[in-house]
Amino acid sequence: MRPLFIILTFGAVASSGILLAMAVPTEDWQRATSIYDFSATDIDGNLVSLEKYRGDVVIITNFASK
Repeated sequence: MRPLFIILTFGAVASSGILLAMAVPTEDWQRATSIYDFSATDIDGNLVSLEKYRGDVVIITNFASK
C-alpha cells in the first residue's frame, strides 16, 4: 500500500534555489510555477517527477555530508 504521505523537508539551501537548480537544467527552474514542475533523482538513480506525489503531504529535505 502506498504511504499516506511522503516526508521531504526544505533546507536553507533549497530556499535559495540551489537544490532546484541541481534537479533540473538551470534555465528551467526559473520558469517553474509549482513544485510539481520539478523532477529529482531517487535513491536508485532514477529520475522521478514530483507530480507523482500530487495529493500527498510532501516535505523536502536537503542534506549532505563530506
